Amino acid sequence: MLDIYMNRQKKVKTEYGVPFECVELVRRFYNQYYGLTFPSVKDAYEMFEKIETLIHTNNHQVILLQTITAPNIDRLCVGDILFWKRNKNNDYYGHVAIVVYSDRKKVVIAQQNEKNSLEVFDINKKSSDFLGIKRLPDWIQKPAIIYVKVI
Repeated sequence: MLDIYMNRQKKVKTEYGVPFECVELVRRFYNQYYGLTFPSVKDAYEMFEKIETLIHTNNHQVILLQTITAPNIDRLCVGDILFWKRNKNNDYYGHVAIVVYSDRKKVVIAQQNEKNSLEVFDINKKSSDFLGIKRLPDWIQKPAIIYVKVI
């Protein structure tokens, strides 16, 4: 179960001492589901631009992420991480969300500190704000669905 925290107060922090923001959700997801982490980044946009690998917390194995830029995405899979460009609506930090369900007709994303914590994402929508995705390699077993609890 992946917890989504909707409290926007900056003083509320995770056990790691960082606010419950969209990048924190992705870090928690990778750690909880795969035992993976990545270096600190300033925001979602910087994560998309700079994070190319994840590191296993136990054995320090490096996992290469696949980066697919918009509009070259033909499908979205459970566990894919979606990124949006910096703009006024996201205070110029960018935004990131996790695909928690995907089939041929719809994709559901989970996100933290947005109006809708779960949202049906239109895979065919051509959004100029969309940067692309990061995807784990195919040899890593991914869940068929990620269950989410909004707190």
